[in-house]
Amino acid sequence: MNEPKPKTQLQSITSSVPVFNCIVYVLRDSSGNVSGRVANLPDLEFTASTERDLLGKIVKEFKRAVLEYSQIANGVPWIEPPNAKEPNEQTRLIPVHL
Repeated sequence: MNEPKPKTQLQSITSSVPVFNCIVYVLRDSSGNVSGRVANLPDLEFTASTERDLLGKIVKEFKRAVLEYSQIANGVPWIEPPNAKEPNEQTRLIPVHL
């Protein structure tokens, strides 16, 4: 006997959570540490022992900075176009939800 399958309804969730692109240039130094700088927002540079730790620091501070800047009259000081990448740096693109 075939029982009817229960109907499932997909809910559409509309969200107004802003998403920002965080452009990070990453470099591993001779001692093994990883440094990174945000290319499209000023004054965000960090060093960590692993790239994962570095990107965690950067995302946390990127969120803090964007929230803080968005509350002042001048707004977020995006760097357009982003700062140039050095030849020995690698690019990481991180979508950041606030």
